[in-house]
Amino acid sequence: MTKNNTNTAAPEREKSSVEELMDLDYKAQAASNAAGKEEKTYGVWGPIWRFLRYLDSFKGKHRFKKSIYLWLMLFTGWIGGHRYYQGRWKLGLIYTALCWTGIPLFVCVTDFMEAFPIKADEDGYIVL
Repeated sequence: MTKNNTNTAAPEREKSSVEELMDLDYKAQAASNAAGKEEKTYGVWGPIWRFLRYLDSFKGKHRFKKSIYLWLMLFTGWIGGHRYYQGRWKLGLIYTALCWTGIPLFVCVTDFMEAFPIKADEDGYIVL
């Protein structure tokens, strides 16, 4: 008796149209990244990443008196008074809009922990 040595490998499965579209999307994103364009995000995380990029637009270096900033943070931090003094009007408006929730109060504590240890220059200014 002779044994039949045939290769019984499973036949290769064809890709569905959704998988083909996903592959094309990955290739298009890779080409965009290679060209230096910003990556687009989809699905549940897309709006979150866009919102975080929007919050990054608030960042920027501002120079202000440390003592005034800390006093404003102590008395008006829960409504964003220190952010208005800092020149970050949009962020101050967000603090003011959310002041009834108590969230700005907790964020104000982190702002304090960020600003307090910074050494002021000879004129009393800091840059944040």
